Amino acid sequence: MKRALLFLAIPTMAWSQSVPDLIRKTDALDAKNRNAEALVVIQQADQLSPGNAEILYRLAKQKAQLMLDAKSSAERKQLGAEALDAAQRAVAADPKSAEAHLSLAIVYGRIAQDESARRKVELSRLIRDEAEIAAKLDPKEDYAWHVLGRWNYEMANFNAVLKALAQAIYGKFPDASNEKAVEYLEKAVALRPDRVVHQIELGRAYLAIGEKDKARAALEKGLSLPSLAKDDNETKERGRKALSQLN
Repeated sequence: MKRALLFLAIPTMAWSQSVPDLIRKTDALDAKNRNAEALVVIQQADQLSPGNAEILYRLAKQKAQLMLDAKSSAERKQLGAEALDAAQRAVAADPKSAEAHLSLAIVYGRIAQDESARRKVELSRLIRDEAEIAAKLDPKEDYAWHVLGRWNYEMANFNAVLKALAQAIYGKFPDASNEKAVEYLEKAVALRPDRVVHQIELGRAYLAIGEKDKARAALEKGLSLPSLAKDDNETKERGRKALSQLN
C-alpha cells in the first residue's frame, strides 16, 4: 500500500510546482542544451497555464531545438510544424512580446531548411518581418538583430536562380546588402559579444564586403569562445571555412 501511495504521489509532486518555477527550470535545462527534458517541463507549464505567451514561445524554442536532433526528415518536419504552431499562438497571445515574434522568426528559419527554393524565399519574407517587429519591440534583443543581419547576408548572396525567385515573390528584389548585414550583426555583437554565432556571422559579413582585418578579428574571436549553444560547433565550422579564405 505504501509503495502504491508513493507512486501516486510522484506526479502530484511534479504538478505542485508553480508556473514560474517550471519556467525557471525550463530555462536552466535549456541553458545546458537538455532540450528533451526542458520540453517535458514546459509542457507541464503549458497544461497549467494554457495560452500563456511566455510558455508558448519557450515551447516553440524547445521543439525547434529538437529539430537539430531529429533522426529523420519526417520527425524534423513534425517538430517544425509543432514549433510553428506554438510560436504563432505565442504571438497571438501577446502581440507585443518581442520574444514571441523572435521565436516565430527563428522557427520560420528552421523549417525553411527543409523546403523548396521557392518556399525558402517565401519564408524569408516572414523571417524578416517577424525579426523587424521583435527588434522594434525590444532593441536590446540581440538575436533579433542577428536574424536581420543573417537575412541581409543571405539575400545579398543569393545565386541567380534565387534572386529571380525573390524578385518575383517580393515584387522587386528586396533592399538587402552585405553592408546592412554588418550593421545589424555589429548591433548583435555589441549586445552579446560572448555569443559564438554573432561573432562568426559578423566575420563572414565583413569578409563579404572586403574588410579582411575585421573579418579575421571577428572570426578568431568567435572561434576562441566556448561552445555553449546547441549549434555552436556547426557555426564554428562555418567560421573556420571563412577564415581559411583569409590565409
